[in-house]
Amino acid sequence: SVELTDTFEATFYTAYCPTGCTGVTATGIDVSNTIYHEGRRIIAVDPNVIPLGSHVRVTLEDGTSFEATAQDVGGDIRGNRIDILVKTREEAYRLGRQKVRVEVY
Repeated sequence: SVELTDTFEATFYTAYCPTGCTGVTATGIDVSNTIYHEGRRIIAVDPNVIPLGSHVRVTLEDGTSFEATAQDVGGDIRGNRIDILVKTREEAYRLGRQKVRVEVY
């Protein structure tokens, strides 16, 4: 059952960045070669809003939706904000910042 269907602001990130990203999520998953964990996309969340380990469905502005799992946190990720792991920095820039629907189940 869906506990939460809400609009979140989404940004996109990669495993590597100039400022010391390690390629390992807050829950210890090595994402240096993948953006998936157990078949679901990986997202960073505010664990006070979406507990780590939660499974969610994310729907982007263009209607694309996918299953994701909350496996990471970020310094800027507070409140109704998520960060979606993508393969390349180019993809992160292209997707930018958008409003998404998040359903926790």
